[in-house]
Amino acid sequence: MAVTSWYKKVQEGGALTVTAGSAFKGGHWTSVLDGAISTFNKLMTENGVKLALSKAGDAKNAHIVVEAAGTKAGFSYAGTSYSATFDGNGLHGSTTPVADGRGFFEKAFVFVPATPRVSPTDKRSREAGPEVRRFILVHEFIHAAGLSNDEHTNDDVFCYPGQIDGGSRAADDRIEPWGGLGKPMPPYTLIAKTVTNLKKAWP
Repeated sequence: MAVTSWYKKVQEGGALTVTAGSAFKGGHWTSVLDGAISTFNKLMTENGVKLALSKAGDAKNAHIVVEAAGTKAGFSYAGTSYSATFDGNGLHGSTTPVADGRGFFEKAFVFVPATPRVSPTDKRSREAGPEVRRFILVHEFIHAAGLSNDEHTNDDVFCYPGQIDGGSRAADDRIEPWGGLGKPMPPYTLIAKTVTNLKKAWP
């Protein structure tokens, strides 16, 4: 895949709405959604990208639906069904867009791990803190904005893979680009490559 735009009316408006799905509500995720939206919007403003996120009241009318997933991620929308295995203890999410007949995005479903852990392979390890969750959401919002895995970087919030920099307590946990190619976040950053690709989707 490559950079994909949303359908024209949405693209021209420079705005996408986000709502929490039924599996996202409650637990540790709910408290970080507003902060992730604010962080995303700040990055867009600072880098001159003509896009802002806001919260919607329900999944039917929202452009982006966010769900927390355990072992399966799936949805049904406008005749499209999707189901895939998912690591609910992992440290990264997954975004699946739905395109219209012309190939433009008209909906995006974001899945985040229900219980991201500092050691994803150890179910006894504690859950990661709020900044790890914020990182995951901001990263997936960039996917929902139109960037695919092909646009991943090595050294900003759109990096893949990332690795955890675990603190002595959850509040100190951070994600950083793998191999020390970037600094732990926050502060959240976008490199020129990511900004350029976002501007392709939102000219």
